[in-house]
Amino acid sequence: MTPITDTRPKLAWIQALRGIAVVLVVLTHARYFFLDTPSWELAEQWLRPGAMGVDLFFVISGFIMVYTTRHMAGTPADAVDFLVRRFARIWPLYALITVVWLTVNNLGPGWLRNPSQIKALMLSLSFQPVNLEKAPFFDPALPLGWTLNFEMYFYLIFGLCLLLGRWRLLMLAGWIVLTVILLPAVKRDLSFDILTNFHFSLGYLNLMTNAIILEFLAGVGIGWLFLQEWFRLRSQTVAWHVVFLALCAAVWALWGGPANFHGPKQWGAVAALLVLALALASKTVTLVPPAVLVWLGTISFSLYLTHTTTQALVHHAVAAIGGEVHSWGHVLLSTAVAISAAAAVYHYLEVRLSNASTAALRALSLVMLKRIAAKT
Repeated sequence: MTPITDTRPKLAWIQALRGIAVVLVVLTHARYFFLDTPSWELAEQWLRPGAMGVDLFFVISGFIMVYTTRHMAGTPADAVDFLVRRFARIWPLYALITVVWLTVNNLGPGWLRNPSQIKALMLSLSFQPVNLEKAPFFDPALPLGWTLNFEMYFYLIFGLCLLLGRWRLLMLAGWIVLTVILLPAVKRDLSFDILTNFHFSLGYLNLMTNAIILEFLAGVGIGWLFLQEWFRLRSQTVAWHVVFLALCAAVWALWGGPANFHGPKQWGAVAALLVLALALASKTVTLVPPAVLVWLGTISFSLYLTHTTTQALVHHAVAAIGGEVHSWGHVLLSTAVAISAAAAVYHYLEVRLSNASTAALRALSLVMLKRIAAKT
C-alpha cells in the first residue's frame, strides 16, 4: 500500500481510487459497532462489500510498481533502492501502530508479559505468518497486517526481478505462475479459493502460494498495458462510456452481483476490471476526480493502519460518557475522527519516519554495495 508520489492529472484517478478503497475498508470495520444488534444484518449487507478495498489496493500496487520503475535499467543499485524505499515506507509506521494497537486492545501494556503475543509481534514485524491454519489472514499481531505480509512479499520478488532488466515482468509472471499455480497443483488439487490451506511444511510457502497474489499480477499486467502506446481508445465518447460502465458494473458486482469475498475470482476480478477500464479511458480523456478523494489517497496508508485503533479509542470514549455506540451516527463520528487522526499521523509520523528510514537505509546500502564491488 505504498503511497504514490506522482499525483499529476495522469495518475490522479488511481490516487482517488486508493482514497475510495481506504474509506470502504474503514466503513467495513465500522459495521462491527452493530454486532449483536437488530441493525447487524443491514450493516453487514451495506458495509461488508467495502472490504473489496483491499483487493483494489493489491491491483493498484501491481500497477504502480510497473509505472514507477518504468525507467529503471535494472542495476543492483536500482533493485536495492527500490527495496529500501518500499521497506522504509511501510515498516516503521507499521511497527509503531502494531505496538499502539496491542496496548489499546489490551487497555494497557499487559501484553508485554504475554509470551504468545510477543512471539506474534516478532513474526508480524518480520512479515511472517503467525497462524498457518488461518489463510490468508494468518493472524498477525495487528489484524490489518495480513495485507502487508502479501504487499512486502510482492515488493521483494518485484525488486529481485528488477535485476533482469527488460525481462523483469516476464520473470515476475513466471515466478508467480510457478508458486501460485504449479506448486499448489503438485501439492493437491489447484484452488483459487484464498481460504485454501495447502499445509506446506515450510510455513512461508503457505503465503507465497495463496491465490490472492494473482491480484498483484493483474495490476502488473494492467500497468504494462498502460505503458503501451497502442493501448488507447480513439473516441472520447467511448472512453467516457467505459468509465461509466466500469463504475456501474463495480457497484453491481459488490452490492447485487456474485462477488462476496477477497480473491482473484471475486472482489479481485471486480477491482482488476475497474482499474483496467479506468487505465484505458485515461489514455484518451483526462480523469479529474474530486480533490478530497486524491487527498484521501495520499493519507490512505496512515488511515488504513490507524483506523481500527482510532475506532476502538472512540468507542471506549463514547461508551465512557454514556453515548450510543450502536448507531449510524457513531459510524459517522468514528470515521471522521479516524480520517482526522490519520491526516495527523501522515504529516507528523509517516512522512518523517519514511524519510529518515530511507536516508539511513540508503547510506547503509551504499556502504554495502561499495564493499561488494571492492571484493569483486
